[in-house]
Amino acid sequence: MKKDNNSDIAGILRQKAEAILDKKFTKGSLPLSEVESIKLVHELEVHQIELELQNEDLELANDQAAEHASRKYAELFDFAPLGYFSISKESEIIEVNLCGAQMLGKERSKLRFSNFCFFVSDNSKTIFHLFLEKVFNSKTKQTCEVVLTVGDAMPVSVLLNGIISENSEQCLVTATDIDELKAADEALKKSQELYADLVSNQTAGIYRILVQKPESGKSILDSTRIEFVNDRFCEIVEIDPLEFLNNEIAKFFGRIHPDDIEEFIKSNEIAQQEFKPYFMESRLLIGDRIKWMRFESCARRLEDGSTRWTGIAIDITDRKKAEEAVRMNEEKYRMLLEFATDAFFQGDENGNLIIVNSVAIELTGFSRDELLKMNMKDLFSTETLNEKPLKYAQVKKGEIVKSERELVCKDKKAVIVEMNSRMMPDGTFQSFFRDITDRKTIEAALNRKLSELEIYYDLAITRERKMIALKSEINLLLERLGEKLKY
Repeated sequence: MKKDNNSDIAGILRQKAEAILDKKFTKGSLPLSEVESIKLVHELEVHQIELELQNEDLELANDQAAEHASRKYAELFDFAPLGYFSISKESEIIEVNLCGAQMLGKERSKLRFSNFCFFVSDNSKTIFHLFLEKVFNSKTKQTCEVVLTVGDAMPVSVLLNGIISENSEQCLVTATDIDELKAADEALKKSQELYADLVSNQTAGIYRILVQKPESGKSILDSTRIEFVNDRFCEIVEIDPLEFLNNEIAKFFGRIHPDDIEEFIKSNEIAQQEFKPYFMESRLLIGDRIKWMRFESCARRLEDGSTRWTGIAIDITDRKKAEEAVRMNEEKYRMLLEFATDAFFQGDENGNLIIVNSVAIELTGFSRDELLKMNMKDLFSTETLNEKPLKYAQVKKGEIVKSERELVCKDKKAVIVEMNSRMMPDGTFQSFFRDITDRKTIEAALNRKLSELEIYYDLAITRERKMIALKSEINLLLERLGEKLKY
């Protein structure tokens, strides 16, 4: 074969040489001498031999390249991570690589001319036959999923991709193990279901907004776009999801109470500038109703300079109403204390004063600030406390303790007070002081009068007794004299 090739090449070269000579020796040229002709023939023969040697080198290089390519192909075919099969119209396996043989659990030599259907599960055979039929009939790439059953091993799900070969007598099929992919898909599906369940069943509204990179002269309202809100968010702000998406951020900002809108926008701008977590309580005005909302969100900076905020919105209307009710009750409580006729003192668990009313200020002569820096013990002298210690132990048992002590005012004046003390559920102590100095003075005066009356009474009784005894003696004497009794 090589000699024939050499002859062809020599013939071609001869034709080219003759053509060149014809061009060189035109009709006006002188004929070559015999020596020049021999020399020319010799050069041509040497050149021909050189060309033959080059041709042999090229053929050898081509053979080596072909062998190398064939070896590379064999390596790629055998050690590819996919199963490669050549399958006939009757589903016989003509060629298979190592990975394909491992999938089917047999040696390659034993798989040749085996029927591929033997390894396809009963539930997948119809799918495989239809796949094979489409491959040979449509002459385009076809795909299907089947389950392979290999002995006692666990069934394996594989993705088959097939296309007809050039001779149309067989098709080339790749098989990919998709068990791990299916497991990953299943895990992803469960994760997505869990995420959807968590998002849809939150008691708080969930939102995500995108604030584009700031541009000069562009407000944050114009730079903000809502990317996601869950159903609960729409329910809280009372905006239909479709309407919400159509109207974008403007629809939501239209819900903010007019008195709060300026502060709401400013707080968003500050959070955007400082890139800090955002917390805000604001009112929504829906018709003639007011809803209180708490917004909490965190930011993530994007590569293009934009900021994505993800957060929650909580309806705190009930909490605000409760706080307002508590505030009103506290206001009423303070009013009652202020209008009380007795001095009121409230102390912490250690007796440090935390609340006093106006009567307490008037009674003690101390200012409110001065009293709130004092302890209950500071209102009494050491002698009084030694004689009548404060009864915290009894109060802690839940008893209402009544006692009388001498209070020392700021001007060192002593005032006798009646104390009614008790412990509150929060661990603080409350005590009402009533000034009983006048009462005590009156009581002392009454006691003195009573003492005097008792003396007068004793004297009167003694006199009366003496008179009775004297009258008895007179009657006795008259009786002895035989006269009429006088008494």
